[in-house]
Amino acid sequence: MRSTRVILSTFASIMGAGVLAALMLGPAASGTAAAATGQPAGCIASVHVDAQWGSGSSGGQVVTVTVTNTAASAGTRWTVTGSLSASQHIVSGWNAIVTTSGHTLTAVNQPYNGGLGAGATTTFGMQLTGVAAGFAFSCANDATLSSPSTSISPSTSISPSTSISPDVTVGEADNGRTVTLVLGQRIGVSLPSTYLPSQPSTDALAGLSSSGGYAVGRPFTGTYLAIESGSSTLRSEVGAPCCGVPTQIWTVYVHVVDASIAHTVAVTYGSNRSTVSLHVGDVLWVSLPARFPPPAVSGGVLVPQDVTGGYPSDQPMIAHYLAKAPGQLDLSTLSDIACNHDPTPCPSPSQPWMVHVIVTP
Repeated sequence: MRSTRVILSTFASIMGAGVLAALMLGPAASGTAAAATGQPAGCIASVHVDAQWGSGSSGGQVVTVTVTNTAASAGTRWTVTGSLSASQHIVSGWNAIVTTSGHTLTAVNQPYNGGLGAGATTTFGMQLTGVAAGFAFSCANDATLSSPSTSISPSTSISPSTSISPDVTVGEADNGRTVTLVLGQRIGVSLPSTYLPSQPSTDALAGLSSSGGYAVGRPFTGTYLAIESGSSTLRSEVGAPCCGVPTQIWTVYVHVVDASIAHTVAVTYGSNRSTVSLHVGDVLWVSLPARFPPPAVSGGVLVPQDVTGGYPSDQPMIAHYLAKAPGQLDLSTLSDIACNHDPTPCPSPSQPWMVHVIVTP
C-alpha cells in the first residue's frame, strides 16, 4: 500500500498544467448512488466519489458513503460491506472503523454515529488507491438485519462533481484564523481575484476543487477535505505585486482531529487569559504566532504529544497536549525575537500568553 503522500503526489503529477500551476490535487470527480425504490426496511449505503485521479492501479479515489436507516424504528449500530477491485486498497478512512479481508471491505459505525432514527443518515469516508468504475455496497443494521445493496452502475467514466457545501468557509477577513475540522469534513476558501490559489502545507488536507485566482482574473474558490489527523496551513498571496508594494500573505491554520479518539479543544492567540475546561482523555490544541516558544508543562495534568514551530523556528507554533490527570494549571509562554539575545538587546518587551486549564475526571 502506498502512502498518502505518494498517492497525492501522483494525483498532482497526472492532472493538467493549470492544476500544477495552482499546486492543487485536481478537480473533483464524482458519482452518486440513489436508493432503489421498494426496498425492505433496514438500511442502504450510497456512494459519492468526491475526487478521482489517474486510472487503474496508478490512480486513486476519495469517496463518501451515506448510510440511511430505512426502517420504521431507530437503530443503534450499522455495518457496510462491499468488494474492492483487485487494484484497490484502503489508504485511510474516517467516521467509521474500516477493515479489509482480501478484497472485501467492512465498515462499522463509530460510537458517535451508530444511532440512527427512522429515515436518518450519517456518512463516512475513505481514500483508496486504484480506480473503480462503480461500487456495490450493502448495509445491515440492528433495526432490520439486512437490506439489499445500493450501487453505482459500472461505467467507463465518472461524471463531473456535483456541488457539496463545505462544513466551514473562510475568506480574506479570516487571515490568521485557526480552524478545527473533524476527519471527513470540508473547508472552503473564497478569496478575491488578486490572490493566487491556496495550497495545503501537509497531507492532512486533500484538494477537492479549485477555480479562479490571479492568473485567470476571477475570484478564487477552493474546497479541501480533511483526510488525516494533524495540522495543515492553507496559504495564499496576492499575485505579481508591483511598484514596491509588499506581497500580501493570507494564512489559515487548520487542525484535523479524529472525533472517535478524544474530545478536542483548540485555543489561539485570541484565547489569551481565558479558562479552558477539559476532561481526562481530552486533547488541547494550541496555535500561536511564530514569535512564541512552545508552552512548557509539568506536574502530569497535561502531557505534551507533539510540538511544531514556534520561536526561534520562524514558523507558527502548533502543539497539542493530552489531559492526563485531574487538576489545574496555567499554560503560559512569553514572546521572543532574535534581537533580544544580542549583546545590546532591542527595546522589544515580551508579550505574555496564558490560558488557565481545568481538567476533571
